[in-house]
Amino acid sequence: MSEKKKIEETSNVTRRAFLKYSAMGMVIPTVIGVLPNMPIMGEVGWKAYAQSQSKISNEWWQVASKYGKPTGKFGEVGSPVTLTIGYQPLVPPYWTSVVNKQAGLIESYLPKGSKVVWFRSLTGPLINNNMLAGKNQFGFMAETPGLRSGDTVPCDMVACVGYDVGEIGSVFIRSDLFKEGKFKEPKDLDGQPMGVPFGSFLHRQAVTFNYENNIKPKLLDLAGDIALSNMESKNTIGGWSNEPYSILWEKRGVGQTWLTGQDMPCTCNKYDPQSPKHTFRVVGVLLSIFEWLRDRPDIIGAFLKAEEEARDMLHNNPDLATYYISTDISDIPAPVIRYCLDMMVWDGRITPGIRNHLKGVARMWKDVKILREDRSADPDKFIDEWADDRYLRLAIKELKANGQWTSDKLPGFPKEVRPDQLKRHSLKTYENMKFEKKPWKPTRA
Repeated sequence: MSEKKKIEETSNVTRRAFLKYSAMGMVIPTVIGVLPNMPIMGEVGWKAYAQSQSKISNEWWQVASKYGKPTGKFGEVGSPVTLTIGYQPLVPPYWTSVVNKQAGLIESYLPKGSKVVWFRSLTGPLINNNMLAGKNQFGFMAETPGLRSGDTVPCDMVACVGYDVGEIGSVFIRSDLFKEGKFKEPKDLDGQPMGVPFGSFLHRQAVTFNYENNIKPKLLDLAGDIALSNMESKNTIGGWSNEPYSILWEKRGVGQTWLTGQDMPCTCNKYDPQSPKHTFRVVGVLLSIFEWLRDRPDIIGAFLKAEEEARDMLHNNPDLATYYISTDISDIPAPVIRYCLDMMVWDGRITPGIRNHLKGVARMWKDVKILREDRSADPDKFIDEWADDRYLRLAIKELKANGQWTSDKLPGFPKEVRPDQLKRHSLKTYENMKFEKKPWKPTRA
């Protein structure tokens, strides 16, 4: 059977089970007995099975049942594992992964003897390919490429990483043109060559911005150093850029941030108009493959607890988080990292606001034919099935029972944590700050 056919069949089964409960307006407390060929039926049977696997409550197996019959392929609950995680260390919305890795948080939650391999990537497609091959159990990326992964890889979104309040993505203009004042309003970009990495959240920002302003720049599929070299050689007038690249390119004199997401509406302004109005947002997402969601709910829970602790540090002790991030991306100055952290809200929950945002993005991606597989035939149903944070909610419940801070203390998408987050930040505020390693303990609730 082809890989595409396997994904379609697995997704169809989970969709039928999941949407049966979703249509009833329930929070989907259980999907037991809905899937065909389940080895154990009924509450008593599941309790017995959960007891035989030990160490996790029946609630975890109820969520796992969405993905089919446990196979034991990855060991029994509580047994050590080798966990591989795909992450992108250079983009702020995924920085829980960097804190988790560099501070060694996850090791304290995994079974003794487990090993963690972090697959470092500059782009989402490499992580996507590893997840498809089963080489990565988890993957970090923005919601925009994440939706494409959900369409082509047997995986679900199990949590947000965090979201920005508009400043991470921006329109970047070449320095010489900026100084000459040739670009004063959006219509000045019409027909001009501009770089943007296709399939990224910046691509979504470009499409949204162009639609809202009725312009058609000449978009070129360029990212990172290639985008930089094209600006330096004057092949483009600039493009869409994200932090921390934007501020670093400014410091090099290559160009200037002209407009940020704070100056433009979000995708949902067109594609989900009933949602509350807000400026452009990017949401980081955490994906996990079906096999592990089915067989090792204990590992899923362990990783999600470690991610919540990383969010705790990022929110409650951003200076220490900056230190740890800087040890992984030492080519980015620590003050720049700290500057970026104040642009983010570290909420892991898939709130109603996040779900509406995801539906708006999915409708756009369907419209521009980036989503084109059977799983996303109906974008709204796709999101209702794919974006499933029930494992995270259980992890939060257990952390709260232990008295720890969790991200349900935060106001929820698209809200900011502090009023200053809605204003353009200045690097000067952070340039003289020093960051060092200090003892860390999870914040008490």
